Amino acid sequence: MTAPISSDVIAKLRTLRKIRKVSAQQLSDLMAELGYPVARTVIANLENGRRAEVSIDHVVIAAQALGVRVETLLGAEPIRCPHCNDVPPVGFTCNTCGMGGA
Repeated sequence: MTAPISSDVIAKLRTLRKIRKVSAQQLSDLMAELGYPVARTVIANLENGRRAEVSIDHVVIAAQALGVRVETLLGAEPIRCPHCNDVPPVGFTCNTCGMGGA
């Protein structure tokens, strides 16, 4: 079971990555450049729920790699897609965040 804080942070990381059009491999590479090597599979496992907790080191370096403040990831406010506001039209998929309209 994923802890609520980790779950929220992981969801925000996934949303930011998609909004910024950064692949899991690109994020892995950026984090390695910042001194925190992390495999693409670790990022995928976090985002797919196969890994339940995220370390504070991962959060800090991922925030730097994605160009946001750590507080953005740890804060209570959700990160919304700037194009569809997380509500794409029914039957459509947002090209920015990848969310499908139900």
